[in-house]
Amino acid sequence: MWILILCLVFINVVMYFSSKRESRYNEGRLFLVTIPDWAYKSVEIKEIEKQFKKEHLWVFIISFITFIPLFIFSTKWLLLYFMIVIWFNVSVYYVPYRKARAKLLALKKLRNWPDEKIEKIKIDLSLSAYMEKHPFNLRRYFFVLIIDLSVLGNMIYFHAENAMYLYMVLQFMVLVLGIVFIKKLPNKTFCKNSEVNITLNLLRRDSFHHCFFFLITGDSIFNLALQFFLLEKLPFVILFLVALIMILCVIIIVIKANHYREKKAKILAHYNECEYTISNDDCWKIGWFGPTYYNKADPRTLISAPNGTQMTFNTAKPAYRIFIIGIWTFVIALLLWLFGYPYYLDITNNLVNLSLTDQAVVVDSPFYDVSIDLQKVNKAELADDLGKGIRTNGTDTFVYGKGNYTFDRYGKCKVYMASLHPCYIILYTDDITYIVNDDDIQNTKLIYQEIQEVLSQ
Repeated sequence: MWILILCLVFINVVMYFSSKRESRYNEGRLFLVTIPDWAYKSVEIKEIEKQFKKEHLWVFIISFITFIPLFIFSTKWLLLYFMIVIWFNVSVYYVPYRKARAKLLALKKLRNWPDEKIEKIKIDLSLSAYMEKHPFNLRRYFFVLIIDLSVLGNMIYFHAENAMYLYMVLQFMVLVLGIVFIKKLPNKTFCKNSEVNITLNLLRRDSFHHCFFFLITGDSIFNLALQFFLLEKLPFVILFLVALIMILCVIIIVIKANHYREKKAKILAHYNECEYTISNDDCWKIGWFGPTYYNKADPRTLISAPNGTQMTFNTAKPAYRIFIIGIWTFVIALLLWLFGYPYYLDITNNLVNLSLTDQAVVVDSPFYDVSIDLQKVNKAELADDLGKGIRTNGTDTFVYGKGNYTFDRYGKCKVYMASLHPCYIILYTDDITYIVNDDDIQNTKLIYQEIQEVLSQ
């Protein structure tokens, strides 16, 4: 529970300061609208900025109120609500941004303010030739790969949950796509001077390298610690310290990004060059998750966002649609595997089969299997309500749950249950308590009667 809340707090804080930074007047733009410097000082614009800051702060406060239901929802709905809250909190931060931009566009049209910076896209051929020959260094990412392979090895050795393997697939995808993204990073013509363009593009690529390396390294180290924590081989305090290291990596990323912007400005000022900027207001929109760019006439697929060093897709290009289709395909496949497939098995009575042999209680499911030696069972109980409890390790969806739980009534337990069929057999041994059931309540009761007959002999 507290890990989920810490994740949400981290996301909210990052989104708040990120969207706040993007809303500042920078390089002749405010809310992705190009306005003259002299117009920015007008009373109307200051009023729009004031209203935006007020609404933006309210959104930040409201985003924390969405945490409250996390303490109300039962465990089986917790993950679903957590995902909804992430989507809501990320998207809602740009509602005041979108509103302020609409007001500013209307004001600009009313006052007939000119676009002082008009760019024609320029390509420096000398820059392109140099960057094609420049070597691409992958050595720093071997460290990240070693950590990820260590995580994968531990998952295989300790028989981790199937869902975690899908997460690792995503982890490797992010690593590979990030490297490909940086390698294919389009050259940017900053000015007419080829020497300056080469210097700034090398600096730009190096900044992307550093930022991505710290991002993926922090994520990999946290994932490694999280795996050992879920396996109960690492105390929470160590996981918390690793989370602080992850936050430190994010701080380093912000510092690196600011360093790049400052150094770029110094180099351009030293050579007395002016950076080209795009001033077509119609190309930029505020989507659910931030600024988006749409321009069929622009040959570039990746575009530098106006207020920052991050990149965004030109949504008019086929590559963007392929990327979005790929992401949604993966997300839908993941959700179907985690929720859809188990639910299908449940309604067809194929989720779990509980049976009794001469020597053991056998629980067989596509997602878990366990054999409990009857000779070690001291007592058995039947219950339709387990009371209050929390999962400390394992998997819990609205269809099934497995892993280590702690209940007020039963203490620490090993649980293998079909969550939609509230009839459970509690098996007490000297070492641990087991909670099992079948996806058919009648069969659970039948197995319980058979267990009692064996124990009474």
